[in-house]
Amino acid sequence: MKKLILSICAIALFAYTATAQFHIELGPNFNMPQGDFADSYKLGIGFYIEPKYAMNENIDLGLYIGSNGFAGEDLAGGGSVSATAIVPVLATGTYRFSDGKVTPYGGLGLGMYFAKGAEVTLSGGGTAEGEDSTEFGFAPRAGVYIGRLNLGAAYNIVKDANYIQFNLGVRILSRD
Repeated sequence: MKKLILSICAIALFAYTATAQFHIELGPNFNMPQGDFADSYKLGIGFYIEPKYAMNENIDLGLYIGSNGFAGEDLAGGGSVSATAIVPVLATGTYRFSDGKVTPYGGLGLGMYFAKGAEVTLSGGGTAEGEDSTEFGFAPRAGVYIGRLNLGAAYNIVKDANYIQFNLGVRILSRD
């Protein structure tokens, strides 16, 4: 009986500790296309969710999953491009520079970007359908946590689709 009670206490302590280390961040984001991507697309909006595990007081490891829509643009030579969507799925690492209510951080995400092919309307009236694509990319990021609120920015570097992203996230569960 004594072993059973000790085992239950050990399991409860482990479950409490694991819960304290696990947290989720989610929220909207706003995206600004860069380079050649900006020639075809306007501003974008999206949403993300990022479950994280606190390795220690300063380091979080996570999985960033987002969905970003970009409005199409009229092309300089005539014609237009329809809207497109990009879905990043990134393994992330975040380093918190301090431990307090206001905490600056830096980090990196590495993974795959899934893009929906856009339809291009040509100036002569014809259309061309773009192909869906999957590309490897990465996203250096930085920001500040203010309590449970995240004000962050990331520069997503993907073949032919670079964009700056601004996140407005909220952490739920633990990791105060």
